[in-house]
Parts: sequence; structure tokens; C-alpha cells
Amino acid sequence: MNDRADIKRTASTNNLQPARSDGRLYESDVSNRSKADYFKPISNMQMPKAVALRPPKRRPIAYQPTFWYGLMMLVLAYLGLMSLLNYNLFGHAVHDSFTLMAMSWRQGSLSLINGENYPYLELAIHNGNYYVSFPSVPALIMLPLTFIFGENTPNTLMTFIYFMVAYMAAYKTCSVYRKPIEAMCLALFMTLGCNMLQFSLSGGVWNQGQLTSFMFTSLFAAGITGRRKSGWASGLICLALAVGCRPFQAVYVPLGLWLLYRKLSKNGGRVRATLLSMIPYLIVPALIALALGWYNYARFGSPIEFGHNYLPEHTRDPNEPMMGFKYIWKNIVNLLRLPEFNENRLEFTNVQFSGFAFYLANPIYVTLIITIVLKTVRRKWDIADLLLIAGIVIHLTLLLMHKTLGGWQFGARYLCDVIPMILFFCVRWRRHTSGWEYPIMIFAIAFNIYGAACFHLVSGGY
Repeated sequence: MNDRADIKRTASTNNLQPARSDGRLYESDVSNRSKADYFKPISNMQMPKAVALRPPKRRPIAYQPTFWYGLMMLVLAYLGLMSLLNYNLFGHAVHDSFTLMAMSWRQGSLSLINGENYPYLELAIHNGNYYVSFPSVPALIMLPLTFIFGENTPNTLMTFIYFMVAYMAAYKTCSVYRKPIEAMCLALFMTLGCNMLQFSLSGGVWNQGQLTSFMFTSLFAAGITGRRKSGWASGLICLALAVGCRPFQAVYVPLGLWLLYRKLSKNGGRVRATLLSMIPYLIVPALIALALGWYNYARFGSPIEFGHNYLPEHTRDPNEPMMGFKYIWKNIVNLLRLPEFNENRLEFTNVQFSGFAFYLANPIYVTLIITIVLKTVRRKWDIADLLLIAGIVIHLTLLLMHKTLGGWQFGARYLCDVIPMILFFCVRWRRHTSGWEYPIMIFAIAFNIYGAACFHLVSGGY
């Protein structure tokens, strides 16, 4: 639109007179202006105010098609395996200590009522009473379901839901740093590309314990990396709940506190003011920690004892404790061994206890090693990275100190507890996914789908 037409339109609007055909202003238009306006210095003129540019808002993941494409792939893969194995998605796995724990709570008992009737469960025996030897948060989830289903809760459906929520949280975390299509691929890598796929096919006590921890740890990363204060608070709450599922997740508490401090200090406050502003975010997690500690103390006389030390397998021989440095080398050897190749197919029956080749079953560890090398060469480390890798190393060390690395399983399921934080570490340092990462993702997903099917077809399920 040319200037002359603009002048005509302005004159017509301001004076309610028709614009002249030659584009000149009426005399009244000029007379309404002060002559002094033409001679004001530039410094006194009213200049337009500078507008602070904000970064474009990310679309909510619910409005991103790639989020739903990835979720559909996960659901199809899961339901395909359930159909192939003839498993009942809405069935009840009998190895469910958490439902029994919830039923005992309803009767006002901290110990498991009629615990002697469940010799197939890992129950702690203390002062003649039987207790579930796992942290109690998963039982809180099952508690409301017992009012509807009684003892026959749909625990396999619940592990599937935990698995899906973990994908959603991983997508949310990755979308902060990567494009939507890359976030989808990475979220599928974390879920379908690790042993949690096989482990989510049943609702046993071991499955529920790890899947809930996997979910809550993923939600912690999604919440603490968000832009909203409510997300930061919910992320820390989820971390506290993850500790109530798998206690070693507590190694990431320093990371959560540091990330919260950094977010609150961006407002320019002093250190003391920032520390004080953190208190409201820590109240609920602290209450959860106190409740878990009280529950442990009420049962075993120690706030950090949840029952494992009172398992019969750990009390028979005092020279064979539940954890120790002497187990590390044996566990490393187990995690390096390969499955057998028999009659043109892989056999996992020889490695179904204490795990096997972690680099095949959970290839995200290969991505972790490469990422550490690249970050070191390019000097891309920050304090959050250091806290993350320190937590990962400590976590892995504690896991390797176990007497065993878990019973009946495909892959190296204990190492899956670390995977949400490994993904967080690998995505936060750059804004794109390299070409070398995609073959690892494809192999991880294909191997775990194939392995889960073969393992259950040959070894059965529970």
C-alpha cells in the first residue's frame, strides 16, 4: 500500500471529510498540527518502546501428531506380543505381593495376613510375621483397585499403563531438546528398545516394582525440565515416589535439587533467597520420604530397611549378605556373556538368571558411552551433566553389588532402572540427533521385540 493512499485514508478518518482525489491534505489537516512539532529534536520525540522477544511456545505434546504416532506404535507392538503369546491383558498375575499388601492394609495389618500360604513369593520374615520385601509405593496404586476387583486386580494392565506413561514422559523430556520426530524416536528407544518391554508383559511383584520406578523416574525428568513451576514440583514428587519403588533412585536427588535451584535463580535472586524459595517445592517430597521411613521403621525398626535383609535366602548364611563388593566382578561377567545360538535361533534359557549382554539387550548404554566421549572431546560438560553421570555411576555400582542381578528375565533388567536418566543425559547437551544414533535405536527395538517373543515362547511366563 503506497504512502499517498495512506495519507488520504488518514485525513478522511480524522476529519470526517472525503479524501481529495489528488492526494493532497485539506488545509484544516495542516492547521491542526503545531508548528513546533516540526522542529522538536529527535531526543524529545516519543520513540516506540522496545519489545522483548520471547521464545516461541512449544505446542503441547497432545497436539503433536508424532506423539500419537509413537504411542500407537508402542501399543501395537505390545498388543501384538500379547496376542502372539496368548496372554490376557486384563488378567491377574498370581505373583502379586502388592495387591496382598493392600488387602492387609484394609484389615489394619502392616504384616501380610496368612503370609505362610504364599511360599512362592519373596516374603521377609521378622519376629514371626511375614512382610512384603519390596518398597510400598506400588501397593498404594493397587489399593483403590482392591475395592473394585478384590484380590484379582488387573495387574498386567497396570504394568502396561506404567509402560505407556513412561513413553509419554520420555517424549515430553526429549521434546524440550529435539524436534518432534526425534523425540518420538528417542521415546520409543527408551521403551521398546530395552528390557522393560519384556518385563511389562506380566503384572508380578517384580514387574510392578520396576515399571513404577521406570515411570516415576521418567516423569521426574519430564517435570523438572518443563517451564512451569507446577511441573518442577510434580517432578520432585515423582522422584520421591520413584525412591519408594526402587530406593537406589535416591542417587538423583542432588540432580533434582540443583536443577530446581538453577531454575529459581534465573530470576536474579541471591543465593539465600533462592534457597528459601526452594522450600515450598520440597515439602511434599520430604513428607513422602518421612512416610516411607516411618513405614519401614514400624515394620523392621529401621527407616531404611524395607525387608530385603530379612528374606530367608539372605538370613541363612551370614557370610553371604544381600550386597557386597565381592559380587561386582561376578555380575560384570554375567552382563557380558552372550546368549546361545541353537538350531538357527537365539536361545536365552542359559542366561535367564542374572542377565546377559547388556549392550545387546539395552543398547542405550552404547549411546551413553559414545555420548560421554563426544562431550569430553567437545568440552560440553556442565554441573548438571556431572551430577547426572555421577548418579549413573553410583547407581550402577550399587546394582552390581547385589548378590544376584535378578531371577527369571530377558536381558539385564536391573540396569533398566538407570535408563530414564541415561536418556536425559544423552539428549540435553545438543539440539539434534546424529545419524549414528538411528541404527542403534532400530537394532534395540527389533532385538527386544524378537527377544521378548522368543523368550516367552520358550521359557513360558508368569
